[in-house]
Amino acid sequence: MKRRFYIFGFVAVVLTMVMTGCNKKDCNGDLDGMWQLTEWRDKDNVVKATKQDMIFYSFQLQMACFRKQTGDNFNLQNTSLKVSPGQIYIYNPIVYSNGHDNVQPMSVLSPFGVPEDGIFLIQVLTSSTMQLRTKGQDVLTFRKY
Repeated sequence: MKRRFYIFGFVAVVLTMVMTGCNKKDCNGDLDGMWQLTEWRDKDNVVKATKQDMIFYSFQLQMACFRKQTGDNFNLQNTSLKVSPGQIYIYNPIVYSNGHDNVQPMSVLSPFGVPEDGIFLIQVLTSSTMQLRTKGQDVLTFRKY
């Protein structure tokens, strides 16, 4: 009888921990996850980058991460993120050094296609495809991977 009581108590504690554990869930719908840039065209329809340029976006919670691979080198940039219907707002690019975050100018994001104002208008967003437009009329197309 005592043994059953201990087993029941253990199961109750484990269930309580599981149910009240980490409750941070994806909050950006289809946007959350990792995306590969497949094409970036400017307002004059000139191709500025393709998938061979190895540009990647990643969105999770209120954070965005941008990565560009050139040979064996990675350019990596983390930022804050706000998502509203039809729009993505990127702000506060940060670099971690000497034990704290240092906010960088928005211009550090230009190699990734992020405009200076940080605003993308969502043209298409599904579970596998995304197309973003800037106010300067650049169009960036992505595939989810």
